[in-house]
Amino acid sequence: MKDPKESGMSFYCNDPGFIPILNNPQGYTQKLSVYECVVGIDPSPYDNMPLVVQKSQIYDNLAITYYYGKQGLKVIPNVRLGNNDTIGALSAYPKGTLIAIGTHGFTKRLDNREIFKNQVSIVVEVVKPSGIIVYGPVSDYIFKAAIDKGIPIYQYDSYTMKQNAKDKALRDMKKAEEVKNHEGI
Repeated sequence: MKDPKESGMSFYCNDPGFIPILNNPQGYTQKLSVYECVVGIDPSPYDNMPLVVQKSQIYDNLAITYYYGKQGLKVIPNVRLGNNDTIGALSAYPKGTLIAIGTHGFTKRLDNREIFKNQVSIVVEVVKPSGIIVYGPVSDYIFKAAIDKGIPIYQYDSYTMKQNAKDKALRDMKKAEEVKNHEGI
């Protein structure tokens, strides 16, 4: 494992994974302070949730990020929206700073990609980020607005991407071994 002082901590996981932090943020301040930076939590404001729930999820993200920033932790806001009725939440994000966006879950479905692309365009226009950390795949199509404005994008493979790469490498190794054994017959 890397030295935490040279690593960031993110919460791109299933929502139950960070509920303890939501319930007791002060109990985790010291634990998180060992990291170079902390990316805001990522509660899922799915667009099919009631609007009040979507807004509550976004509020939790903003509140925890703000809290940890006030505690002296270096925080990177995680920008997450629900449906188009949540776009107004962008006014609460700092402007002109490095932000983070997770693409892993929402962009798996093809019909969500156009929605996500439009939201990224709005985020770029409203928040005017100095850079975007992306947890998950980066598509030129989805991040076109950022690319067109010359905003740097820093991509990090999601846990699932890393696991899929390991699985593929293992399958390839087994296939190569089978070919080698077959040739030796």
